[in-house]
Formats: sequence, structure tokens, C-alpha cells
Amino acid sequence: MEKWMEIDLDRLKDNVQALQTYFNVPIMAVIKQDAYGLGALTVGSFLEQLGIQFFAVTTVAEGVELRAGGIKAPILVFAPLYNDFEQLRQLWEYSLIPAVYSMEAAETINEYAVKINRSIDVHLKIDSGMGRMGFAPEEISALVYRLKKLDKLGYKGIFTHYSNAFEKEIDYTAIQKENFLNVVADLAEKGLVIPLKYSANSLAALKFPETHMDMVSIGSAFLGNSIVNPAVPLKRVYRFRAKVLQVRSLPKGSFIGYSNTYRTKRTTKVAVLPIGYTDGFGVQKKNDAFRIADYLREQYYLIKSFFRPDDMVFFEGKPLKVIGKTSLQLTVVDIGGLPVKPGDVVDISLNPLFAGARMGRVYVGAAAAEVDVSALHAREIYAGVREAAAAGQHQKQE
Repeated sequence: MEKWMEIDLDRLKDNVQALQTYFNVPIMAVIKQDAYGLGALTVGSFLEQLGIQFFAVTTVAEGVELRAGGIKAPILVFAPLYNDFEQLRQLWEYSLIPAVYSMEAAETINEYAVKINRSIDVHLKIDSGMGRMGFAPEEISALVYRLKKLDKLGYKGIFTHYSNAFEKEIDYTAIQKENFLNVVADLAEKGLVIPLKYSANSLAALKFPETHMDMVSIGSAFLGNSIVNPAVPLKRVYRFRAKVLQVRSLPKGSFIGYSNTYRTKRTTKVAVLPIGYTDGFGVQKKNDAFRIADYLREQYYLIKSFFRPDDMVFFEGKPLKVIGKTSLQLTVVDIGGLPVKPGDVVDISLNPLFAGARMGRVYVGAAAAEVDVSALHAREIYAGVREAAAAGQHQKQE
């Protein structure tokens, strides 16, 4: 293997147990986007063995993948596409719980449930102030009696999502929380009592205990990227590694990379690495800075990183400077006088969310033996499920 992400399941286990100890309510594990890049099937199987009894993903396809990989616990789907017949069918076939975020969604899923003569449990999504998906408070208040008439839907949960939980103070989060709880109370007064209410994502759950309610939704905290609550000592669970392809010495005045943006000022010993944009290396999440202060802060860090870029490659703990433009699959680094040779392993700074799907995932630590090995092969199972579904759909069209 020339490049891989190494996931330490001992550290993940420690993080899970620290979170379970801290919260007095159940944890819903949000493992969307392939468990934030760590591998949803293996991570999901491991979390289930550690006592996690509820999962959430964004799409129906992600939910089907978990079921095909052997996950038995309830799985919530945040954003089903309700005008897609195949997705409606898969919600029932794979026992997934859809989030209902509009009246049209509620009526569509109820109509399908009537057609197959089966009821389905759902969770209502409330937009308490993020302005993204969900019922607005005044909207659902006016629609509650229509919702109650949809007798094939079992309203088992209700939730919202905080837009500003990363801020130091609870100010806007408190407003959203109050808006949400007012909706829950209003629905109950009108005869729609929902047993499970929840609102706290990782940041809100760790920073603002008053948001815990009946369950917390934990996703990014499992990765242990940062500590926002000293009472919950989380550890980073992943690292990226790659093997050196080539080591060579370039004379003074040599251009390196596309566009000739870098030219050596001296004889320079370099190493070529098998990583690039396709692996998420050097890719940054776009910062949509709408506030002047945010925009100025972003420009400051851009200028700072231009003159003093962050170290992204390390050999035995020592930083190696990236020189020239990063290519799609290759990167060049200045190794100075370090004894780097082809085949040596370097550590890479990379956001797992951007890690390419083809990059291998290697699970290490004593706890790796606790993972159900069937999960490691479930991608192949899921590929077979997709092929079978596609074939069936093709036959229907014929």
C-alpha cells in the first residue's frame, strides 16, 4: 500500500467511553460521509459493539450501506429524497427511519405506506433558526392537525440543529433551543406528543449541557480533533501516511511542478510522494465568510499561510517543506539533509473528510480485534446490493 489512513480503534474506544461517561442520555452516532472519512461500516460496527444503540446518516444510500454491513440498531436518515420511488422502497426494505422535514414529505411517505399497507416510524425535523431544512415553528403549528391525520406515520422523534454552537457563548443556541422546545410543547398541547426530543450536536453537547434533552447527536467528536470540554479528554484517532516514491537531487535553478511557480535556489534534495488533490491533500474547505470580521480573519490567515505555510508532511517527526504546486496524485517535498529513501514512510496532514475514497483505511490497536470482520467486506456486499437493485429497476422499465 502506497498511502493510507491509519485509524486507531483503541483511541476511538477511549473517546466513546469518555463521551458515554459524560452524558447522562443516550448517544446517537452520526456517521454520515463515511463516518467523517474513517469508514462508516467498520466504525459503525465497532460503535455498536461498544453500546451505541442509535445511528444517523444523511442519505438513504448511506443507511442501506450500514444495513448491508450488518448494523442492527435504528438508523435515522436526515435527508431522504421523497420524490424518488426507489428511496421510498429502500426505507422500508432496510428498516430506516426517515426525517420528515416538510408537509409534502409527510404526505408522500404516508401515501406510500398506505399503498403497501405498512406503517413507518419517522422523526420530525424542526428549523429552529438555522434556515436550512425542516418545518418552521409557525408552519408546523398550523399543520399539526394535518400531520395527525396521516395515520400510517408513527411520530417517534423530533429534533433540530444548532447553527452557532461553535461560538463561545450560548446566546443564539439558547434562542434556537427555546424555539424548538416551544414547538414541542405546542404540538403536545394539540395532541401530538412525541416521546423523543433531541437537539445537541457534538459542539453543543460538549459545551452546553442544557441542550442534552433526551439524546445527543455525536459525530465529529468521535474523531477527537480538539478538546472543547476538559471533562471529556478526547484523542485524535487518525493519521495519514504515505511511502516515498523517489528521492533525487535537483540542481540550482530547477523548476518544480506545474506553471513553474517554484525554482530551486540551491542544489536541492527532494522526495516525490504518491499523494495529491485526488487524496484531499492541499484541499481546503471553502470559507463562506459573510461577516466583515470573518472575511478579514480569512484574508489574514491566507496571507500568513502564503509566507509561512503550515507543515503538512513529516518524516520521523521532522517537517518537510512542500515545494512547487501539488499535482492531482503527486507532491514534491524538500528533504534537506534528512536520510529519506524510497519506501520510507512519511506522515501527512490531511482532513479525513476530503480523503479520497480509494485511499486505504487501516485499523490498528488491540481493539481492532473486536471489530466484526464482516464489516470490513461489507462494501462488496453493498456493491452487490446496488447492482441487484439496478438490475431489478432495469427489468421493471423493460
